[in-house]
Amino acid sequence: MRINCILGPFLPIPPVLGGSIEKIFLALCEEFSARGHEVAMLSRRFRDFPNENWINGVRHIRVPSRDRPHNALAFRFFDILYTLQVRKALPPADITITNSVSAPLLIPRSTAGKIYVDVARYPKRQMGIYRHVDRLQCCSTHIARAVCEQTPSVAHLVKAIPNALTSIFAATSVGPMQHDRAKEVVFVGRVAREKGLHLLIRAFALVGPKFPDWRLVVVGPHLASQGGDGDGFLQELRGLAAAAGVEAQFVGPIFDERALEECYSRSSIFVYPSIAERGEAFPVAPLEAMACGCAPVVSDLRCFDDAITAEVNGLIFDHRDPSGKPLAEVLERLMSSDTLRHKIAEGAKQKSRDYIPATVARLFLEDFSVLTGLPTDPVRPGANKAVQPLIPGSVAAT
Repeated sequence: MRINCILGPFLPIPPVLGGSIEKIFLALCEEFSARGHEVAMLSRRFRDFPNENWINGVRHIRVPSRDRPHNALAFRFFDILYTLQVRKALPPADITITNSVSAPLLIPRSTAGKIYVDVARYPKRQMGIYRHVDRLQCCSTHIARAVCEQTPSVAHLVKAIPNALTSIFAATSVGPMQHDRAKEVVFVGRVAREKGLHLLIRAFALVGPKFPDWRLVVVGPHLASQGGDGDGFLQELRGLAAAAGVEAQFVGPIFDERALEECYSRSSIFVYPSIAERGEAFPVAPLEAMACGCAPVVSDLRCFDDAITAEVNGLIFDHRDPSGKPLAEVLERLMSSDTLRHKIAEGAKQKSRDYIPATVARLFLEDFSVLTGLPTDPVRPGANKAVQPLIPGSVAAT
């Protein structure tokens, strides 16, 4: 198959500025290539990255764009401008997958082939505009259910295929389990109100005095251009932590995947306290933490149901209580019991193996085959047989 992947307009590939979707589809596209398919990824131009080159068997085409604006209308406007640039550069394909808002509406079928839309956010009753595409691929059963309930007319297009780990975290998931870890509770994600960080700080303030040798680490971008809620919100969290006497370290974003892996692998407990009941789809940070052997704690949102089973490979708390007490109780259970913490971490690591790129890519390719009638794994001379993990930040052409 000839496969195009059109990413959104604001983050580059390689993902030197992070971006869950960017990391996921880079890993999947390299796996598609390794299985003998012709793969092109289209993304924004950035710094001194070549306008076009090949990395790990994938053709990269970069078109003009800019940093993400904070204003929603500006976001839509620049997404359209970016898509018009993509139209000019789009190579002929049998199937084109995209998470761009406007690309499914503007790219020509004569070039794109089957149009495959990645739905990676909770829908807002807008899926009817995509009724003419060939597939609405939802990253969790929770999102698939929401699309079908909100827009029954497109239910026949919906299929749930999960997010994938990157090759670095996939390799970690099958590595040995390490229980000798720092007494750290870590959060990784955007520093934004919807992530529930105020609950985490309040909870840590309640449990911290009983466990003075534990500390809280917050990893992630706070800048609006990177999806955070800005300097004001970061200072608000710092003030909340200081007032509560919480030792909280705000380290900023870690875009280098090796460094991020080390952060997870050092920490004992991972917390994702999101309160975004109409926002989260299938966060990748909990999967990464699970692959690295953290014991995960998540809020009681349906987006986590596919990956986390309570008391088996994670613990769940009631995020609707603004006091943070339910989260504090869960943290105390894990911080006070090595046995429970190790059991949950081992279950999490084992479950994370369901999301390695080879497994998830197979699900995509089987669906591509249904839509195009082309073989899932062609036998082709010179096909790339093995993909080496991409070194974050490298842009060397091959």
